[in-house]
Amino acid sequence: MLNNLINLVVGLFFLLGAIIAFKNHNNKNLINFSVGMAFVVLLILLAIDIIPETLELFENNKYIWIISGSLIGCGILFLIEKIVPHHNHFEEEKHHHHEEHLKHIGTMTSVALIIHNIVEGMSIYGVASNDLKTGLIYALGVGLHNIPFGIEITAMFEGEKNRKKTWTFLIILTLSTFVGGLALHLFKDLLTDQLLGILLSLTVGMILYIVFNELLVELKEKFNKYSIYGIITGIILMLIGVLI
Repeated sequence: MLNNLINLVVGLFFLLGAIIAFKNHNNKNLINFSVGMAFVVLLILLAIDIIPETLELFENNKYIWIISGSLIGCGILFLIEKIVPHHNHFEEEKHHHHEEHLKHIGTMTSVALIIHNIVEGMSIYGVASNDLKTGLIYALGVGLHNIPFGIEITAMFEGEKNRKKTWTFLIILTLSTFVGGLALHLFKDLLTDQLLGILLSLTVGMILYIVFNELLVELKEKFNKYSIYGIITGIILMLIGVLI
């Protein structure tokens, strides 16, 4: 029960980030800041967390599994990109074009993070089950890097007329880590390291797609000093999470 409570608290860090974003309502500099932060945080998250953890979960043919899963993950987001309402490249209003692009990135990032958080919730639950102190430290580190994600998602949905959509993603993101821990608690006999590794491999591909196909494009178009501030803040937050 305590392990599930830990996962629930970790998810609440998303809402903390969302509150920070809402307090700076309609601030375009915050959006540029969040895009820069999201870019570097996702890259660091891949390098120091997701990829090493994924490699540990596979016993044989590690690189074949992770490369194959990553390609499938990219393909999934490519298909989502065709389904999700996207920005119009021929839109006459450039400002509208930019807002639609940001909302699109926010939607795809949310989908990838939900999958990642479910698996991460399983990981936190497993670590805390073996050693509560280690589990708490791990959970705090995860919670810290959830703050910039909460800012990012909320800021990118800025201008979204349907507030239900924004809150739906925020609530799912908040609960997804808890759901992951609950799933491991209920179905721990069915879940294998191989299955968890496959899920994380899909997440690797999704995040790579978002970083290089969406966020990098956005950075190039709107790069300014606030983008640099976001990149620096993202690095600092992730370093704090690692050190803790």
